[in-house]
Amino acid sequence: MKQEHYEVYKYSEDEVRSNIARYVYLDNPESYPFDHYHGHEYNEIMVFLKGGGTHNISFKDYSIEDQSIHLIAARDLHWVERSMHSEGFAIVYKDQLLDKLSILNAEIDFQDIFNRSRIINLNEEDQVKFAMLFQEMQANKSDKLYMLQLIGAFLTRIATVFHDVPGTSRTNDPLLKQAVSLIHKHFKDRWTPDQYAAALHVTARTLQNRIKQASGKSLRQLEQERLLKEARQLLMTSGLSVNEIALELGFKETAHFSNWFKTQSGQSPTEYKA
Repeated sequence: MKQEHYEVYKYSEDEVRSNIARYVYLDNPESYPFDHYHGHEYNEIMVFLKGGGTHNISFKDYSIEDQSIHLIAARDLHWVERSMHSEGFAIVYKDQLLDKLSILNAEIDFQDIFNRSRIINLNEEDQVKFAMLFQEMQANKSDKLYMLQLIGAFLTRIATVFHDVPGTSRTNDPLLKQAVSLIHKHFKDRWTPDQYAAALHVTARTLQNRIKQASGKSLRQLEQERLLKEARQLLMTSGLSVNEIALELGFKETAHFSNWFKTQSGQSPTEYKA
């Protein structure tokens, strides 16, 4: 294999301790514990060596493919539903890392490239280009200084090879993010639109209109999505019976829960659990 050449920037022990960037191995869905729409104050890259499942970014679904790179910009809402056999790793990093890379590579606008979420599905040629980097990161997880070098090389490789990949759509309405946070807290309580609106100090009509405009979905749809996600999680991991899960989620009758779940997912709870 042709020897790779990476630009080198000297990182300090202080930068390691401050977690300017770090590597997180993803070996199963539970290793990435976020089970609802959420955003981070830091930037994130998810690399899926084995795909499976769906990644929703700003309320649009993207299939998780083998050998794919998902860039998630800070504060963009996203929601990962990985299949059990999916595998990969995540890189989380602060803006200071982009500033350092910009010093070394003044001709590259790192901030512009990484301030938008993007989905990159590697073709066979791209997979060869990234294979050594992936292997080195997986083999050197405990060497934090070297890992910073590898992460810097990884971001530079993305910036030079995929700078023209279009970004995903994004939602900037702060009211939507506040509503999503409330849904996560109260989806089992079956709040009415008036209750959500009162908590957010707007009218129900304003809330519904702004959510629809920002996400393309209704308040009810977002609540149902969150409820379905919880139902799937409980069916997969809790060991509870279908009847117990129905009660846990606020359904008075198991039959009602089963009919609702099949309408939402295309499978009965028993089929999904199996």
